Amino acid sequence: MIVFAHGLEGSPHGTKVRALREAGFEVVAPDGRGRDLAARVAGLQEATARGGVVLAGSSYGGLAAAFLAQRFPERFTGLLLCAPAFNLAEAPADRPETIVAPAGLETIVIHGRADDIVPVEVSRAYRDRSGPHVTLREVDDGHRLASSLDAILKAARTLEG
Repeated sequence: MIVFAHGLEGSPHGTKVRALREAGFEVVAPDGRGRDLAARVAGLQEATARGGVVLAGSSYGGLAAAFLAQRFPERFTGLLLCAPAFNLAEAPADRPETIVAPAGLETIVIHGRADDIVPVEVSRAYRDRSGPHVTLREVDDGHRLASSLDAILKAARTLEG
């Protein structure tokens, strides 16, 4: 199962979630619309309480997912981040430049080289400070990763094992 945190302007029924479901994945996507980062993290914490899931997040949701994975790594079998907003500091992630992927948690980050909202450099820095268990896949795409759904599905298959 995948728990997916959508982006700031996304929804629990967005393109990435629909693509994952259409590919056969069981996806739980908490509704984060109108919620600040702390409330989104709390919602993800509740949605993943039983553990044994792949945690995924896009942009603002990627920041929330990465923050939660760092706090409760034992809950997750993998972490998938799509253009995570590591350039945004907001409680409880007041210092996103210090967030790391927990050791032993296979993590795949997909980020567009043409992203004009979240620079790809923040994902490069996350990979570099986290270690060899983080794979960064830079794609020829923008922030929404609209042309990279196949890469997202491939990453989800890898992490779900």
